[in-house]
Amino acid sequence: MADTHSNACHLLTIHRNNSQPAQGREWFDLKALTQYVSVSERTIREWVHRAADPLPAVRVGTKILLRRSEFDRWLESHRLDPIDLGGIVEEMVSDLVGRN
Repeated sequence: MADTHSNACHLLTIHRNNSQPAQGREWFDLKALTQYVSVSERTIREWVHRAADPLPAVRVGTKILLRRSEFDRWLESHRLDPIDLGGIVEEMVSDLVGRN
């Protein structure tokens, strides 16, 4: 009887862990990550299979799983640098003026 109770508690724990909101999970499948980051599954697959600097992932059977902390770190490393629009405009004007 104790074994049955133990197994039921274990299954309940698994169910609770799998029904957590995406933000509370440590591991995401592709569907959960699309909700977490608001990009398509196709985009995530492209990131995972990039030749250079791929998004870290693991395959378990047919599922691709990604650790939230690794995804967050990877994403932070891809921040855009600010663009100096004034410098770009000045360079373009200078080039145009120099051609005339």
